[in-house]
Amino acid sequence: MIPWENCSLCSVLIERMVVKQELHFFIGKGGVGKSTTSALCAIHYAEQAHDTLLVSMDPAHNQRDIFCRKFSEKPVDVSQHLTVKEVDTDYWIAKYLEDTEKQIHRAYGYHTAFNLQSCFNVLRFSPGLEEYAMLLAFENVLHASARKDIIIFDMPPTALSLKFFSLPFITLVWLDELMKLRKRIYAKKEIISRIKLGAKSIEQDRVLTRLEELIHMYCHVRDHFISPDTHINLVMNCDRLSSAEAVRIKKRLDDIGIPVRRIVLNKVTPKENDTCDLNELDPKEVIRFPLSDAGLYGLTILNEYLKRFSPLFPPAIV
Repeated sequence: MIPWENCSLCSVLIERMVVKQELHFFIGKGGVGKSTTSALCAIHYAEQAHDTLLVSMDPAHNQRDIFCRKFSEKPVDVSQHLTVKEVDTDYWIAKYLEDTEKQIHRAYGYHTAFNLQSCFNVLRFSPGLEEYAMLLAFENVLHASARKDIIIFDMPPTALSLKFFSLPFITLVWLDELMKLRKRIYAKKEIISRIKLGAKSIEQDRVLTRLEELIHMYCHVRDHFISPDTHINLVMNCDRLSSAEAVRIKKRLDDIGIPVRRIVLNKVTPKENDTCDLNELDPKEVIRFPLSDAGLYGLTILNEYLKRFSPLFPPAIV
């Protein structure tokens, strides 16, 4: 387990920020039906008069095919209580790089003397950019959608989703160590300055201030992930490959302290309904979506499917 609870500046005893709405994440192996089940849940909650936002964070953006219409960063109303938005990963990567460059400029006003522009160019090829961009997009969604009752996230395939969820915990451990190192450097710098300048106070350490800002931001994201108002919906089919991947996903999330609230079995046949083995997942709650005879495309067909199986859905707590 990642020892994020040992982060001296981000203790688990820190009071969590109250989440005003439910967050639902749909994750799982590619092809199991995350986009379809997240769309169905979004429509269901909207039909219950909950103001619902469905966010497509999967670069494939299958929601446009499911609803048979185009979506973008600007939310689009598809019914009275349902809005859909697509996250543009390329935009958020560019935004992350732009913000990083501005921070370096502010912290190191003398950067031109060291020709740091080449470093900015290298950043564009750094591993992990996509996860950081997704976190920026996630924070933006929360900020822009504070009045929504429910936000549903259609997540990318397993590898990227797990990196996204792990990133705040890993980054907080790393930032805590950087803080300790920076404080030691600053203490030595302060001693030297006092020797040279006597009683004159030295300038506030901008790097230290930025580290504190980052710690606050990642604590905020982490607290959303472990909040009781956040629901991780692990989507799978009744086959060996998706079952095995579902077990690995649950274990990884357990390791970082994010509970899986619900198992979503999709494309279930009458035979599989009785034989699908979920013992390794030890689910607290299971939703079964029966296999549809026809493709689930367009709001009309999705609503018809829901009329037959809406009792499958748990009520929202908002």
